[in-house]
Amino acid sequence: MLTLYREELRAVMRGRFAWMGVAIVLLGLGGLAAVATQDSWLDGYGTIGYFLAPVCFLPLAAGMIASPRANRFVESVFTAPVDRQDWFVARILVILTLAGAYYLAIAPLAAVYVANVGMPFLLNRYLVWTPGILLVCVAVGTLIGVLFIGRSVAPPVATGVGVMLVYAVLVPLQELLVTRGYGATATGHVALISPLVLLKNGLGFTLATSAIPASTIMTWICLCLIVVGSFGLAAWIFLRAQGVESWEASPGQRLVITLGLAALVLVPALFGDTNYNKDAPPQSNAPDIPGLFLRGGGTLALVNPNGPVPTVCCDTLLNRDQWPSLPVGQATRQDLLLFLPVDSKQRLTRLEIQVKGQSGLDVQVPLGALFNILQNLETRTYPPGIGPADASGHHVETGWVVRIPISLIPDQPWDIGGIRYPIDVNATYVVDGSPQTNTINARAAVEAHVPNALAEMAGIGAVLPLLCLLAMLTRWRRTR
Repeated sequence: MLTLYREELRAVMRGRFAWMGVAIVLLGLGGLAAVATQDSWLDGYGTIGYFLAPVCFLPLAAGMIASPRANRFVESVFTAPVDRQDWFVARILVILTLAGAYYLAIAPLAAVYVANVGMPFLLNRYLVWTPGILLVCVAVGTLIGVLFIGRSVAPPVATGVGVMLVYAVLVPLQELLVTRGYGATATGHVALISPLVLLKNGLGFTLATSAIPASTIMTWICLCLIVVGSFGLAAWIFLRAQGVESWEASPGQRLVITLGLAALVLVPALFGDTNYNKDAPPQSNAPDIPGLFLRGGGTLALVNPNGPVPTVCCDTLLNRDQWPSLPVGQATRQDLLLFLPVDSKQRLTRLEIQVKGQSGLDVQVPLGALFNILQNLETRTYPPGIGPADASGHHVETGWVVRIPISLIPDQPWDIGGIRYPIDVNATYVVDGSPQTNTINARAAVEAHVPNALAEMAGIGAVLPLLCLLAMLTRWRRTR
């Protein structure tokens, strides 16, 4: 069987441009990993590299299992002095080898991430979820490939694509149902048809929702049933129910096949765990920032030192339109603008301000910067009806603006891009002629990134594609 395995593996990469195809796929993944460093890497690249791309092995496995039927190679397996069982196992091992090669190919990218920010909980689960997805997809793809024995690989590949889409779509659907409290309904049970959902529930993590099943025993049993049942049913069909060119199944065997396929679909939906009453662990150390993606309506703005007041503002994410964002571990000099809900015609008699960073953001205010702040106030004119509301509820047309020179030093990153640190500003002020002390508590965020992550991801991501291109050129020179 080892000889069959080696020969089948060599045959997969025997085409002149096979290595080029591998290089293009790896180059796409490496380029995506590099681009994803500009925002939350796990949310962007992690979903694609560890979830969507591995699911593509389902139609790939279906096509590779069905292709010997289409090109009539399987006839030699049935007639040559080769054990059909050994050839079938060798064929599956080749597909599993390709799946393992994919997993190893994306490992250096994860290593760059871990070297910069450590191992967050979500990445830890991704690294287990992905090989599970690969194994499940190879198992189900093998079963689909065996069921089609025609002279074309189009039907099994198309079926594999359809099953792949169903499996993938049910993951966000299940998350949505759990978020809305419908995880245990009939539709929630239907989502358990996807082994990807079962594996995610079994590993105890989520992508977007906040609840996981309290028990996972039946989840793991159903998942094992799909994997072992798919491989076992595929092997039994190939060895016992099919001949060289056609089906040779008896009525009893057809009934067994039908019941087996029904069990693979119905058992998880009927018996999978749906008691979503346990809080999901946090995916990372990222803080919760309410209204992070809101645009406009804020009372804070961030500009370059001595920069003008922005004409359009103010987002919760203060440096949304600045690129690159703040570098982690380095001090960045900026001016923080606080828009007071006080008309410029009114004089302020007292103003005290405190600025504090959260979750690893160090905000430093120069000594003496706030001593004479009342003498350095600026003004801003708002469009009608847009300005902040004063104590009497009227919108300010021309209001006071406080400019605070600060130095921002992000630290303790939990991602390599799109790291959003909260920043809190507390201000108390008194308007001339009013005994009341007014308070403003404003919270916003600033975005930061690991400075060298883009170059590191791009460099690591280019190594394997270049090696594949070198292998392609070597084969081309030998075979031209």
